[in-house]
Amino acid sequence: MYKATIGIEVHAQIKTKTKMFCGCKVEFLGKSNTNICPVCMGEPGTLPRVNKRAVELAVRTAIALHARINMRSIFARKNYFYPDLPKGYQITQSIPLAEGGYVEIDTGNGKKKIAITRLHIEEDAGKLFHTAEGHSFVDFNRSGVPLMEIVSEPVIKNEKEAVAYLKRLRQIVRYVGSSDADMEKGQFRCEPNISVSKDENRGTKTEVKNLNSLKAVERAIKYEISRQIKTIDRGEIIIQQTMLWDKKRQMAIPMRKKEGVNEYRYFKEPDLIPLILNDGDIEKQRKSIPELPGEKFDRLIKQYGIKKEEAEILVEFPYIASFFEKSVESGCSPKYAIGWITTDILGELNKAGKKFSDIKTGPSHLAALNKLIDNKTINMNIAKNVLRSIIFTGEDGNDYVKANNLAQVTDENAIENAVKELIEENAKEVERYKNGEEKLFGFFVGQVMKKMRGKANPGVVNKVLKDILNRR
Repeated sequence: MYKATIGIEVHAQIKTKTKMFCGCKVEFLGKSNTNICPVCMGEPGTLPRVNKRAVELAVRTAIALHARINMRSIFARKNYFYPDLPKGYQITQSIPLAEGGYVEIDTGNGKKKIAITRLHIEEDAGKLFHTAEGHSFVDFNRSGVPLMEIVSEPVIKNEKEAVAYLKRLRQIVRYVGSSDADMEKGQFRCEPNISVSKDENRGTKTEVKNLNSLKAVERAIKYEISRQIKTIDRGEIIIQQTMLWDKKRQMAIPMRKKEGVNEYRYFKEPDLIPLILNDGDIEKQRKSIPELPGEKFDRLIKQYGIKKEEAEILVEFPYIASFFEKSVESGCSPKYAIGWITTDILGELNKAGKKFSDIKTGPSHLAALNKLIDNKTINMNIAKNVLRSIIFTGEDGNDYVKANNLAQVTDENAIENAVKELIEENAKEVERYKNGEEKLFGFFVGQVMKKMRGKANPGVVNKVLKDILNRR
């Protein structure tokens, strides 16, 4: 039986207005090679200076990860030559900002702490673009953007644990405001290190570079575990190398032999003094940390009695959980609020390709719809249709119901007439029902609702149907 051992390096862009060591603007989709200067391009005679805000946000992240902050950390030069690295080296840290810590995940079989090795600050490289004609271009706008590299211990056992860890880590950096962590924009890039073995000794590891979606991480890990097992079973050895994920072919492609620490020729950055922190710096960031996603996840389940799957959707972004709780505070039941948010609101946003910030309805709209259901003005199906119709307009639910004549029919006489019509039109089905096919009752309910354009009170429909069918 083979055992997989996985560690993950994450590069998260720090949410700052300017780059790590210069004053150039951080801007996604800016015109190529416009947000650059002599410092981030590494021109002779230039001197870097540390972005204070980047350090503050990295400290805040380290605290949220339960890590130990190093009061003195060192910047170093990591030397390697690649077209998107203008200086020929990357400024990173040899003594990291923080060490230790953990991210707690829910494995389905209980909680598990994924240990963190270190968190250090560094600068991003530029971005290469390759054309079908074989040409390559480089945009240096991203060069020098501040990064946090967060490295886990090799304690992850499979692709499911890896995805759970990355989801929670991404939520944490979003909650503390240190990164937007948009994977499509390259703000949260993942590099798993994978090895397999038949005993407690770790096998030879390979690294899959720059995965930019959780689905890609899951598939790449699963593929690489399978590839390594097949390689060993054939009697061949695993080569320690860096791989690239080929999305089209759904396979990992060898990129280069994996570099060792010595090959990077690390040495202290001569143009930057050590980064010194004090207790006041750390305490200031500690006070700014909100309730974190793991804590919120547990509390929402306990406080509102919702399912784990529902709580996980709510905590994905802090503003979704906040919308839910404010809806409940406004008078909406947790059951209705969770259903409307996770199914109807998020479903409509996904369909329209819009963001949560684009919705015009607020928690008070959900509470008002709940009240309309409670006083039997509308039923749940109508409430869902109303909500979907006013999400992007912000129209008052009561006004929408009145304007579109959607009020629920509770008049037993009107419903009875519809039932009698239905029975006359479906004599064969009625006979089958009377002969014991009770499952047809659902069919009758649906047909009555259809006749009354969904506006009949379901409870009254059930009562009237039962009375009339039993009399017959």
